[in-house]
Amino acid sequence: MYNKGLFKDWVPKPVMLLLILAYLFPILIVGGIYTANFREMMSDLAMYSEYLSFANYASFIGMGTALPLLLRFKMRFRSKELMITSLSTIALCSVVIATTDSPYVIIFSNFVIGFFKIIAIIEFVLPLLHILSPDGDRTKFYTIFYPLSITTAQLSTYLFAKIAYNLEWESVYLVMAIIMLILVLVSVIFMHNLRFSRKLPLYQIDLLSMLLFVTSFFLLTYVLVFAKQQDWFASPYIQGSSVGFIITFALLLWRQKGVKRPFVPLTIFKKKNFIQGVTLLMGLGMLLASATIQNTFTVGILGLNSVTNNLLNYAMVPGLVIGAIYARKWYAKRLPTKFLIISGMVFYTLHFVMMYFLISPNVDVYYLIIPSILRGMGMVILFISIWFYTLDGFDMAETLAVASLAIVIRSMVSVAFAGAIYSWIFYKLQLQGLENIAHHLDAISLSPYRGGGLAVYGRSRLQAVLTASKALYGYTIIASMLLIIYTLMLRFEKTHYRRIILIRKLIKGESIKGYNHSARKATVQSISDSAGAVAV
Repeated sequence: MYNKGLFKDWVPKPVMLLLILAYLFPILIVGGIYTANFREMMSDLAMYSEYLSFANYASFIGMGTALPLLLRFKMRFRSKELMITSLSTIALCSVVIATTDSPYVIIFSNFVIGFFKIIAIIEFVLPLLHILSPDGDRTKFYTIFYPLSITTAQLSTYLFAKIAYNLEWESVYLVMAIIMLILVLVSVIFMHNLRFSRKLPLYQIDLLSMLLFVTSFFLLTYVLVFAKQQDWFASPYIQGSSVGFIITFALLLWRQKGVKRPFVPLTIFKKKNFIQGVTLLMGLGMLLASATIQNTFTVGILGLNSVTNNLLNYAMVPGLVIGAIYARKWYAKRLPTKFLIISGMVFYTLHFVMMYFLISPNVDVYYLIIPSILRGMGMVILFISIWFYTLDGFDMAETLAVASLAIVIRSMVSVAFAGAIYSWIFYKLQLQGLENIAHHLDAISLSPYRGGGLAVYGRSRLQAVLTASKALYGYTIIASMLLIIYTLMLRFEKTHYRRIILIRKLIKGESIKGYNHSARKATVQSISDSAGAVAV
């Protein structure tokens, strides 16, 4: 007997919904590295920040590794077995991270947490998909689930910062481990012991491809995260890791040609929406990584502590809600996804413009609320629209592989790459700022003054950080505009040559007698829709 639900028959349906939410929120926020206590963890462990960044990205590699295997796991094990194993493993790894001082143990534990976290999430995403979108319309699900998950993550950062500020950073991991164990107990009591479908074996999993996938992206992560610390390609470690990534990724692709059930089907690279979606995800990574500029400004210039700084995430919540409603209305009217993506980029660009003019050592934190709302709108719109476009039109075998690569590219490759570029540019701009300030200093002895040269250096460095942040926001505005132009140039749908001819005739003022009126009406409507989207 099979049961595609999660809970036993005696559990009332309202209680089932409450249980799904009780599972979903903790699983969404649990992780191996919490950005709210990143600084406290780094200073307490006396560890390079690059190791913790590496560990954070390792969790996304773990998610990408597990995604192609989810269907096989679902067919092989019971939901109860998957949940108990996943939650117990996450709790164990959380305790390990809280008690170890080895960066390599932290990195491995993050990979394991990411691997089992995605397994646990999918167990509850499937019933939510049927609840939120009974007709199978993915846009309805995306416009509810994405704002929910992003809002939960943003709100949790303040909570974790508060716990770490009042107690210790280890307390966050212990609290989450206890919550995971409580959910294990709930699973034992309420979840049924029936299978989802007929039992399938695990021996057809391509372990070699999985190993090559993990190795290649771990090497790439090392290159992107440690590039600045190792002086980029002057380091033999960066050189070796770069060559290793190219070799292992090439072997991964070559391996897919000779296996019956490939880990990453090569057919996905022939789909236009996947290739274009990857480029858009890289652009999204640039926008997401810009948060480092704001953190540098709020912490380094305004002097906000971690609790107050993370409280700014609350200002994003109205933007997330507004952006979700905006995207839902857009899809309900069946408007082009292309211009929804551009709308999200426009909101993000407006956020950068406002931050550019707000860069000042005396700005009040309340002035950052409106830019945060715009950032939330842009973020949720781009998450929904780009993900929907990238995964559109694939069959069951290809969808999980596409999602695997997409989640690694969106959350690891793009953000790490953009972060490396940002840190390098910021370092150069800061040096240039110090040099410019030094040119205007008088050639006098500073020893008689209080603090001497160190006091002058401190003030000069603060000014250099200020000018570097402002200049970097300016470059980001230019890059965002170029990204919008690039998206405008992309062709999202099949080419309608008769429509192109009709548009050309309309522009030139030539006669269109004999052309289908419905085609003309559709063309005019699409042009007006496009103009309306750009003007938002």
